[in-house]
Amino acid sequence: MTFLMILFTVAVVFVVYVTCSVMATTSKTAEGKIRFTLAVAAVILIGGWSWFYSWKSSPQREIEAQVRDCGNTTLAFVMSQNFVKQRLKSPASANFPYVNDSGVDVFADGACGYSVSAYVDSQNGFGAMIRSSYQAKISYDRKTKLWSLGDLVIQ
Repeated sequence: MTFLMILFTVAVVFVVYVTCSVMATTSKTAEGKIRFTLAVAAVILIGGWSWFYSWKSSPQREIEAQVRDCGNTTLAFVMSQNFVKQRLKSPASANFPYVNDSGVDVFADGACGYSVSAYVDSQNGFGAMIRSSYQAKISYDRKTKLWSLGDLVIQ
């Protein structure tokens, strides 16, 4: 959004520059019109940037960002799979269910924490495919944008 505001500012400055240049070359008494054009441009830019800063620091925007960052249960399920793969004997053989399959439950606590209960089919140390259920407690840090594992139980 900051990029769009900068683009908006450049566009306004360009239009004002062209308009004032044309007025200065076509009329000898255009000084008042040029001042008026500059004043209107200043009001538009000050109003636009004021709106942008009030929008950027809005509490509603922060709530929407938290819901977006901390309400994605599908992403939490996928991230739990990565933590489970790190503990398996043969991670390449791991087959996970889809997030909406039966036996898969993902609960968000509303504060970027998730509880995931699911299963994985993978090879054990002897090469046999077995199904193991797992429960993972994971969390997402909005500042660092990293996922962390709180607890993982594979049975």
